Amino acid sequence: MKLEQEKCEQRKLIYQGNILKLFKDQVSFPDGNNSSREVVEHNGGVSVLAEDKSGKILLIRQYRYPVKEVIYEIPAGKLEIGEEVIECAARELQEETGYQAEKLEKLFEFYPTPGYSSEKIYIYQASNLSYVGQNLDEGEYIEVVPKTKTELLELFKAGKLKDSKTLIAVMYYLGDF
Repeated sequence: MKLEQEKCEQRKLIYQGNILKLFKDQVSFPDGNNSSREVVEHNGGVSVLAEDKSGKILLIRQYRYPVKEVIYEIPAGKLEIGEEVIECAARELQEETGYQAEKLEKLFEFYPTPGYSSEKIYIYQASNLSYVGQNLDEGEYIEVVPKTKTELLELFKAGKLKDSKTLIAVMYYLGDF
């Protein structure tokens, strides 16, 4: 079977917020059948796997309202319209952890939920860090928690890493890639 694109015949904006838009699209298939798709349009985000001078990975802990939990994450944030991805990585690292990186290298990118969202997340690796001070956004309450490789593995095995971007970055870091 040949996979072919679905064609959007009609698009209706259902909701527009500060960080996303929700659309209901009417689509047609190559065989002539039709269906609808609900699509969350999101500008994307950047995450940073940052290792401090002592060899620890900088995790943050923060309360995430949608899941009603305090969770571990790597520093991350939303890409602003027109912002360069690497600039977003540097900005979010400094805002959330207080560190600046001498070197930022793109590791990979992925779609966390391509079944209904256009969001793409870029993961960067930061090295040669210098502490310059946190610059948290209003309403952001974050605890920086550096972890050794052993501590990361323990968190991973205990199921305490629940955020997809963090899981992917930590698995990369713990693996032999």
